[in-house]
Amino acid sequence: MKSIKIILCLLVVFVFASWKNYSYKKAPIYKVAFYNLENLYDTINDLDVQDEEFTPAGKNQWTSPRYKTKLNQMAKVISSIAPDFIGLAEIENKGVLEDLIKNPQMVSFGYEIVHVNSPDVRGIDVAFLYRKNKFTVTEFHAIKISLADDTSFLTRDILQVEGVLSNKDSICFFINHWPSRRGGTEQSEVKRLAAASALRTAVNQFTMKHPNTNVILMGDLNDNPGDKSIASILKADSIASGSTNELFNPMLLLFSRYKIGSLYYKGNQDLFDQIIVSDRLVGRNGGKEKLISNTIIYKPEWLFKINKYKENTPWRTFEGADYSGGYSDHCPVFINIRL
Repeated sequence: MKSIKIILCLLVVFVFASWKNYSYKKAPIYKVAFYNLENLYDTINDLDVQDEEFTPAGKNQWTSPRYKTKLNQMAKVISSIAPDFIGLAEIENKGVLEDLIKNPQMVSFGYEIVHVNSPDVRGIDVAFLYRKNKFTVTEFHAIKISLADDTSFLTRDILQVEGVLSNKDSICFFINHWPSRRGGTEQSEVKRLAAASALRTAVNQFTMKHPNTNVILMGDLNDNPGDKSIASILKADSIASGSTNELFNPMLLLFSRYKIGSLYYKGNQDLFDQIIVSDRLVGRNGGKEKLISNTIIYKPEWLFKINKYKENTPWRTFEGADYSGGYSDHCPVFINIRL
């Protein structure tokens, strides 16, 4: 009798595991992307921000034809990836996003916009686009970043977007653009540590309240995956334990193993543009190696150009003061993931 009970228990476990595995394999694959658009400004002088250089009379001579070219270039990149969700950095306002999704290359995707104005002095923000037939936003808000000893410090907010997928599962996205390394990497590090701390706190608060909701972080973090802000403060590493509020960074092994990045500087590559996921998504996507193989730094040949220093780098809108009509100084990144 005892042996029969053991066999029945094992059968129940096997059937449940098989059903769970089958159910997961039937889950849809989503494409989640991030792209720093490098100064997507309109041509209008906004008196509340420092955008004068991106006006027709400014030093960049930012005219309507140049703005339209920029929109076409950004639309070409995004439409060639065809993401279900994409976080964006360096956009001036909601108006440029509306112009972007109305571009003929973008219309068929049916993107909706999530955007909040941030206190950045240059007026650049982060934003989030999603396909309205695959996702319903339930809540969104901005997370402020501050320095305790500098009340005048202003930077881009972190955008938190919560919602429900078409399969009724819930998910939360955090879109970031952390403070730059201007003034020196070490001198500016405290600002990125503050951003990492604010994000870590927000993730902890959200996962405590919603332990069964998956989390995806993305952004231009202006640090590499192994740097202190990400590895020590945010605690996004390459170890997957399946815990509720732990974070797995597929970019960490991708960067250390293959030495490839999303932007180029003085002959070196950095991987500032990252997508980080909650640990529980690792097992559901076939483990670490499988998830890493589905994480892409998008580098088609047409996104690059030989610059005046004879280097093959991302084709920018401007090379120094010279208008070049390219794309961005960053490459997009994306991940194919079951949610």
